Amino acid sequence: MQGKGYVVYFLTGRSASSQARKLVYEEGIIRIEVTDKSELEKGNPALLVYDALIAVEKGIVASNGAQTKLVYNTFNEGMMAEDVLMNAFENPFFEGEIDITSFEPDPPNNTPRIALCFVENNAAMYSAYFDGSKSRKKFYPLELENGKGKLITTYSGGNENPLKPFTGEPLDVSIDSESAEEIAKSIYSVIGEFRVSVAVMMLDGEHFIINKGD
Repeated sequence: MQGKGYVVYFLTGRSASSQARKLVYEEGIIRIEVTDKSELEKGNPALLVYDALIAVEKGIVASNGAQTKLVYNTFNEGMMAEDVLMNAFENPFFEGEIDITSFEPDPPNNTPRIALCFVENNAAMYSAYFDGSKSRKKFYPLELENGKGKLITTYSGGNENPLKPFTGEPLDVSIDSESAEEIAKSIYSVIGEFRVSVAVMMLDGEHFIINKGD
């Protein structure tokens, strides 16, 4: 979104291990923290705990996994947002045994990896998903307008088994609220039964987080 630009990040979870998390802010980073270590260890911590949003010079990078740091380390001031993402995800990059440029190794869902780079008045999104036979990578340069935003999620549809990946173009959304708190509350109210947390980070440094149970 142009004007008073910001990024909204919402965290959901269908399993107990995914629900056992919260978002916290510290020195320009919004990251995921454990709320119940015993539940988290029933899942895969490498896929559940990560930096979600990181402030950069005149911008923000974000993702739903360890690839946030990959985008952050690729970022250079003056680069277009789409170029940052294309450089970050051009080649496989491994964290341990996991290629963080591809979909997540959590069959049967094969959760897509998504990422965002937002720099001043240009932004882009990225998605890597499993199409049933191989990994697909898509880059989406975004046209930004005041009062309007773009939405990308990991899944589409309902609570199927396996879950269906989100594969289309980012969705258009309208945003009437202006403060980080108002935006977070409006998003949190419509997420649904699997909601865990919502965070808003603005380009000017303002931020607000809502965690389930707070």
